[in-house]
Amino acid sequence: MPRASFPRWSAMPSSRPARPRSIRARRTSPRRIRQPRSVCRTRRPSRGNTSLRKEASATARAISPRSTTSSMAKTPSEGFVRGRRFLHPKLGFTFQAPDNFTLDNTAQAVIGVRDGGSQAMRFDVVRVPAEQSLGDYLNSGWMEGVEKASTEDITINGFPAASATAKGDQWQFKVYALRFGSDVYRFIFAARQKSTESERNARETVNSFRRLTLDEIQAARPLRIKVITVQPGDTVESLSHRMAGVDHPAERFRVLNGLDRNAQVKVRDRVKVVAD
Repeated sequence: MPRASFPRWSAMPSSRPARPRSIRARRTSPRRIRQPRSVCRTRRPSRGNTSLRKEASATARAISPRSTTSSMAKTPSEGFVRGRRFLHPKLGFTFQAPDNFTLDNTAQAVIGVRDGGSQAMRFDVVRVPAEQSLGDYLNSGWMEGVEKASTEDITINGFPAASATAKGDQWQFKVYALRFGSDVYRFIFAARQKSTESERNARETVNSFRRLTLDEIQAARPLRIKVITVQPGDTVESLSHRMAGVDHPAERFRVLNGLDRNAQVKVRDRVKVVAD
């Protein structure tokens, strides 16, 4: 898949970073699990396994407002991704990305990319003074091209929020700011062409933001790497589909185990899978 080119925007220099504890995310797909580090960071993937890496890295570089977001520590006690869902048990919230989106945690944000690269999203946290309205924040200059007339104060599942649209040369944006406790979270959606689908994707994702229940908080935990022995009848497809909470399981299984596109596993091989 050719490398996608994603939008850039500039942040207002005077924006202060949020507290480092405010949102800390751990990627729980194989490419960011700490063990085994050699597979995640040093092994060269085959050509057939590069599309997810290219989309994620391109988006991470492109959708990056400067100096307004907190760092996300990579500890299992913090937030993590499960398929299209992001959960943060410590802070007590969750949201779900649209169908056909792949979520990826970066050092500064949770990034989502639609298959094909025609849409992207970013979720991050900023510090906004309590006395400043969210509508005023959206129009404060941290993002270029915001249409002030489009700014609207709204409520999302009981939380105060505001939305606005913005236009760039090649991308259309829908931006939301939502106040949760003492922090403000941003959803930034980008589409090459505004459509009913892109508008629905943005709206449904933001509306999925909610508090976690006590049961969900207690049950939430990151994924882990497990090493198993290949048994008679096992294939890449059968083994990869045992991996719970992982999108594109066959491709991620190949990346995790350094397998080429057409390579197959053999009986008694030791392979890595993602497990609860």
